[in-house]
Amino acid sequence: MDVGATTALVARITLAAAFGLSAALKLGSRAAFARGLEQFGVPASGVLAFVLPPVEAGLALLLVTVRGEPWPAFLAIGVLALFTGAVVANLAGSHPAPCPCFGPPSAGARPVSAATVARNGFLVALAVLGTGSTAGASGPATVVGAALLVAMTLVGLRRVG
Repeated sequence: MDVGATTALVARITLAAAFGLSAALKLGSRAAFARGLEQFGVPASGVLAFVLPPVEAGLALLLVTVRGEPWPAFLAIGVLALFTGAVVANLAGSHPAPCPCFGPPSAGARPVSAATVARNGFLVALAVLGTGSTAGASGPATVVGAALLVAMTLVGLRRVG
């Protein structure tokens, strides 16, 4: 078993699950997502609400289907860097807003904070791990590792604003 390859594959699967969840939650309520983007201070929020969910869904698909190449993980790093930049810009403003990162913010959602930046840092770390080769990954170890990490990650993503 190649531990590095297994780690890279588990990281890609986990990141794909995060992007997939994000896309699904945004698609489920596009108008509310657009309002959340507008309140967050994102220009062209209506256009972005239409474009972003398919981009995230496509990235999720690429992360698990293009296993022999590192570029999907590098693409994820770029997308996450843009997201993190938007969070930091919002934090720098006088009234931080709740993040529409994983769909429209719910009533009473907390504004972005350092925890949001840390959450994105965790996702970037997964993407960095995902740039490694997946050749030689252990099937059983990947299944167990991904099941545990995906579950913990998805729960954590919804709790950290």
